[in-house]
Amino acid sequence: MKANATTGSALPLPATTLPTLRGCAIFAGLTPEEDREWLLRCHSRTLSAGESLVDFEDMSKDVFIVQTGEIRAVLRFSVGKEAILGSFKRGDILGEQSAIDDMARSASLMAVSDATVTVIPCIVFLDILRQRSDVALALLQLLSKRIRAMNDRLSELSFLDTKHRLYNTLLRLSRVRNDGGRERIISPPLVHAELAEHIGASRETVSREMSRLAREQLVERTSRAIVLKNPVELSRRISRALEG
Repeated sequence: MKANATTGSALPLPATTLPTLRGCAIFAGLTPEEDREWLLRCHSRTLSAGESLVDFEDMSKDVFIVQTGEIRAVLRFSVGKEAILGSFKRGDILGEQSAIDDMARSASLMAVSDATVTVIPCIVFLDILRQRSDVALALLQLLSKRIRAMNDRLSELSFLDTKHRLYNTLLRLSRVRNDGGRERIISPPLVHAELAEHIGASRETVSREMSRLAREQLVERTSRAIVLKNPVELSRRISRALEG
């Protein structure tokens, strides 16, 4: 593994988390040999929680694959005011937009936890796209999926008030609990300030609404998760709001 460009060194990753391009869906068609060959032209970078990977309007063009930890894309409007555009975990690709259109970064990328990413230089990324049409097609499909998700977020902002945007975000960020019941969970739990950044609201507004949902026994917060006790009711409320 090459030295970390920031710290000057990089510790070997455990065998279960060895760097790979094939762990990212768009590169799944690469053979193990192709994966190793392309990785020789890439390098790894480690980040501590809270450390910036790239800044908004940065002119760098590298592409990143998350190997460990979590990276978040954010837009900062002023001190203490930011909107979360998305979170990326192991196997996710990010930063590809600037490599494709040769323009400045459209968001800041920050490590939510200690993280390791594979850095694919722009020229290497474009070489792969030129040589592998299946990778290019998979990338187009991923970008299409992200555009659809963005359209959903825009619709949410246009047609739902704050509390219903919160319900929608809780559902979107949650997963089905493993006990076979109807409950869904967000684990680890997000603090109210983070939920506010997701929906474009104040922390105080989110805190009031989360308290109300707790009183109605629709949401429960534990040390390990936010539990959606009745996700069907939250969906029903969103549907009623959209119907007018």
